[in-house]
Amino acid sequence: MFLRDSNGRGLWADGFSSRNDCRRLVAAMALSIAVLLDDTAELPAAPAAPAVPAEPADQAMPREEPCSPDRPCPPPPGSAPAPAPPARKTPPVRAPTRNSAPAVPAERFRWAAGLDAVVGLGLTPGVSVGPALSIGARWPAWSVALEVRGLSSLAGKTEAVDVSVSTVATDIVFCLERRLLFACGLAELGVLRAAPGVPFDAASQRNLSAGLGARAGIEWPLSESVSGRAHADVVHPVVAAAIRRHPGAPTPERPVWSAPALAVALGIGLRMNL
Repeated sequence: MFLRDSNGRGLWADGFSSRNDCRRLVAAMALSIAVLLDDTAELPAAPAAPAVPAEPADQAMPREEPCSPDRPCPPPPGSAPAPAPPARKTPPVRAPTRNSAPAVPAERFRWAAGLDAVVGLGLTPGVSVGPALSIGARWPAWSVALEVRGLSSLAGKTEAVDVSVSTVATDIVFCLERRLLFACGLAELGVLRAAPGVPFDAASQRNLSAGLGARAGIEWPLSESVSGRAHADVVHPVVAAAIRRHPGAPTPERPVWSAPALAVALGIGLRMNL
């Protein structure tokens, strides 16, 4: 609200604001005008101001336009602007840390089957060769398998006598898998069969054997489900097999061949993950 004299100069100004209540705004304006009229009536009349020469049209101060909804009135001098509403605080967004590890997937169980070609030394007289079949269960970190191995001796003679020797062994193998490498412990139970000629007894001789050992090897993947492997076994016989000339003789005799303290087997083959 403005009060101007005849020359358009401001004598009095006041202002109010209201966001939600127009009645309060009109009442405040009426009160302000009433106070101004009462004060003006009690004051003595001001002396007449000397006539001011009219200024040229181009230098005259432009007349201020009345306030309207499209042109709101400026705040009165000395009045502080209304404080802006406080900005809403948004919680900071935390960026993912680099050290956060991804979730580790659960270990996947798979069946595994293997076929190997084995060369043995110390399992029979001389060098023995044969196949080995295995079936078991595998996890990413470890595996267990049941292996059956059959080897035949390449040495046709023992102490200058013809003897056909073969062995069949069953192994239980527990392995720790580490990428391309694996290490195992095994327990072995086998049967040694010797088919002698003269002067041995005509009947075949069978000897039970048992041992404990270790295995170490390397495995390289060929496809998603097939891998190649190579391993070496060392077995210590707990129950050693032996070949004698006369197994039923009442007097113990020196064996023609007996298992050494350590037997070695080398194998190479394939393993399929089912």
